[in-house]
Order: sequence, then C-alpha cells, then structure tokens
Amino acid sequence: MINVWAKIVIDHKVKQSVVLPVDPDNFYDGVTQIAAALKIPTPVITQTQIDHFWEFNLLKLKQRDFIESIPFDILEFNAMIEK
Repeated sequence: MINVWAKIVIDHKVKQSVVLPVDPDNFYDGVTQIAAALKIPTPVITQTQIDHFWEFNLLKLKQRDFIESIPFDILEFNAMIEK
C-alpha cells in the first residue's frame, strides 16, 4: 500500500484534500475510494495515466477526465513516498 494525497485545486489553491492508502495493484479502486472521500464524480483513468503516476508520483486530472461536470479546476494525486 502507498499513501496518495489527493487535492482539489481551484484557481491554483488547494480547497480540499485527503490522504488515503492505495493498493498499487488496483489503482482503479483507490481512485474510486478517493473520489468517494472527496464527494466528487469518479474520473475516467487510462492505463497510460496510471503508468505516468507510478513513474512521476504525480497525476493531474482536468474536466476532460470526467464524464460529469466538476466544480473545480484540477484533481491532483501525489504519491507519498517514505524514505
């Protein structure tokens, strides 16, 4: 499990955030849990986005990644790596 910090960003300001553990083998379920915790629609995530998240420890999702309209600019995921 890895902790993921999810942030809702509006006008370059963090308006809401949550840190939840995500199973690296089942990232889709982790995204669903994060969306439920933030009370937002679940984004549509591609395997390429997941691969980039694990490579760069960062994923930014915009309106184009959601089917429903969203009341924020960006949903940002940061992997919290312990050293």
